[in-house]
Amino acid sequence: MGLKTAEAGSRHAGAAGQAPSGLRVRFLSGSIAVAVHLMLFAILFWQPHVAPRPRVESAAIMVSLIETPRPPGSRNAMEPENIGGFSAARLTAPHLAPPVFTVAADTPDTSDLLNESQLAGAASAGEGRAGGSGCDTARLIQQALRRDRLVHTAVADANRVGKAILLWNGDWVQSGGQEGRGLSAVREAIMWEVAFAPEACRNKREHGLILLSLADGRTRFALGAADWRWSDLLGVSKSSSAR
Repeated sequence: MGLKTAEAGSRHAGAAGQAPSGLRVRFLSGSIAVAVHLMLFAILFWQPHVAPRPRVESAAIMVSLIETPRPPGSRNAMEPENIGGFSAARLTAPHLAPPVFTVAADTPDTSDLLNESQLAGAASAGEGRAGGSGCDTARLIQQALRRDRLVHTAVADANRVGKAILLWNGDWVQSGGQEGRGLSAVREAIMWEVAFAPEACRNKREHGLILLSLADGRTRFALGAADWRWSDLLGVSKSSSAR
């Protein structure tokens, strides 16, 4: 019994010796863990303190604005009307009038019309031009023209009513804007009468202008040259007509 008591005492003493050593181990391990965390915290959040640079301030400059007096009557160069050396009137945009387009009307061709001075000395049809040959070709043509309605229409279309018209002066003359020369209807009527006139009448020699008139007496046709024959109106040469 005494032996059992001694063994129990020895075990109690060993357990009591082991308890303090376990506590020391746990304390050291906890201290190390705390130290490690403190070191990590210091590394993450600690920043070195940098001293701020000294601020250098420049010396203040005193500026004073003084308005200089201007001579009487002078103008301020900064005024809007004097900027750039231009007055307000010159800076104003000029008023541009809209362009005006004029269309020149075609000037009518009146080169075939004769005035009274140009008709001076001209002979009229029926003024005793038959002579000894008995041929009054001018009067026969004049009567044919007065009867022909196409002649009156051609004169009206050419705006030649009441005017003196030069039809032939060695060649047929174009009247105004007509396509054919000699007012084609008038020319054809004259050539028809000349072609069927007697040969002696076709070859009769004439001098100067001869006037043929319509019934109104104001519309006149002028034919002739310095020396010509009625056959010349047909395009027949003088040499062939003389044979």
